[in-house]
Amino acid sequence: MAGNDEKYIITFKKTTIAFKFESYCKKENLTAKLRPVPTKLSKSCGYACSIKKDELDTIRKLCIDKNIDYSQFYRIDKDGKPHKLFKEA
Repeated sequence: MAGNDEKYIITFKKTTIAFKFESYCKKENLTAKLRPVPTKLSKSCGYACSIKKDELDTIRKLCIDKNIDYSQFYRIDKDGKPHKLFKEA
């Protein structure tokens, strides 16, 4: 069930990739805001980007086209519980 309280994020294996991703998104007029990785996803330091639900497919295609080495896309529900999106191989 989708709701207004849900958030969508993409996590990255390296901080430098997160900054590169944000830059590509800005060039393509896509919404991506850097943020720390939520502690429910990782105890280590790292960055993620908040993204819009309606831009998920476009952002995923951008990652493929630009060879962005992301870790995972997540939907964060209203209770803060993460749910993986796009089953990765």
